[in-house]
Amino acid sequence: MGAFETDVVVVGVGSVGSMASWQLASRGLRVIGVDRFSVPGPFSAYAGESRIFRKVYVEGAHYTPLLQRSEDLWRDLEKISGTSLLNTTGAVTIYDEHNPRLGPLIAAAQEYGLDFELLRGDEARSRYPEHAIRDMDVAVFDPGGGYLYSEKAVTAALVEAARLGAEFLGNRKACSVDAFGDRYIVRTDREEIVASRVIISQGNGAGAVCKELGVHLSVLPQVLTWFPVVDASAFRREDMPVFLRRAEEDGRPDQARFYGFPSADGWTVKVVGSIYLDEVESMEKPPAWDPDFLNSIRAWVREFIPGLLPEPVRAATCADGHLPDATGLLGVVPGMEGVVAAAGFSGHGFKMASGLGAIAADLVVDGTTATDINFMDPARFLASGSSLKSLALS
Repeated sequence: MGAFETDVVVVGVGSVGSMASWQLASRGLRVIGVDRFSVPGPFSAYAGESRIFRKVYVEGAHYTPLLQRSEDLWRDLEKISGTSLLNTTGAVTIYDEHNPRLGPLIAAAQEYGLDFELLRGDEARSRYPEHAIRDMDVAVFDPGGGYLYSEKAVTAALVEAARLGAEFLGNRKACSVDAFGDRYIVRTDREEIVASRVIISQGNGAGAVCKELGVHLSVLPQVLTWFPVVDASAFRREDMPVFLRRAEEDGRPDQARFYGFPSADGWTVKVVGSIYLDEVESMEKPPAWDPDFLNSIRAWVREFIPGLLPEPVRAATCADGHLPDATGLLGVVPGMEGVVAAAGFSGHGFKMASGLGAIAADLVVDGTTATDINFMDPARFLASGSSLKSLALS
């Protein structure tokens, strides 16, 4: 078994770990990143080309400072890499007027004075002709929204981190983190790595560390789908925003929940149902799925986006890691001063990955961060006063 020594070990170099590695290396630290897949890898939560970015955030205005920091960091990474990563197309959310999420969405914008527009009826139909908008619908436009090229962004962060001296060890199993004098030792199935600090950012592979922190991580696979367009020009116009739609009115047997993007290739549009396959233990063997699983998204496309042919021509599988309170874990592990946990962000995830990675770097370098993350305290599921001396990672 090999042995290494470094300043920081990053366990899991996907969405958050890649960004933390870039941030740490840019601050002059020696970094070794380890991952169960290749680096970059095909089965991480960032798979599937793109992810939505939103500023007006229904999940709560307390995320706004994190979103603002993330946006700044995405722009920094664009300059460094010389490539476009965040397309600010705007984002339109379409709800039926009685949807309980409509009020919190507007409140989130108002709390921080964010720009937004509220549109109905013919005005909304004129602005968004690609969508079937009913008289009962309300469209909320967030001009700061858009989409990220997720796979390209992770690769850009990894390339920059490597240029600055970071090393990455893929296709190995991280087993544990233990105190080693005043430092820590990370054991994998191939080596031992001694470091002053450790970041655990295993994405949908963080089930073991979440269990150590007193909570279950639900790993839920999702099928991403791309539908062909009838008229390509209708979906490539410059002012077409990303979109989110929920039709949850009373009496509707099949509640529509989906999101999508402007066409990236000129002939298909990515439209994804917010529905999941059964929970799995791991994505190391991606699950098979029945084509009938896509019946709901086919029906929603047929009803609400008539300019698309309602049969997907491409599909990809990824998996999200969800916690029961729909809020991630980010902070120092109780009892392990030099170890930071960053896990369970699905449902928020990639749009904030750059900020989450930078905050993890803040915590291991400075012991604190200027961005408010108290609501993500990794100790919140543990008994009061509990502390840990080691962590199982698999």
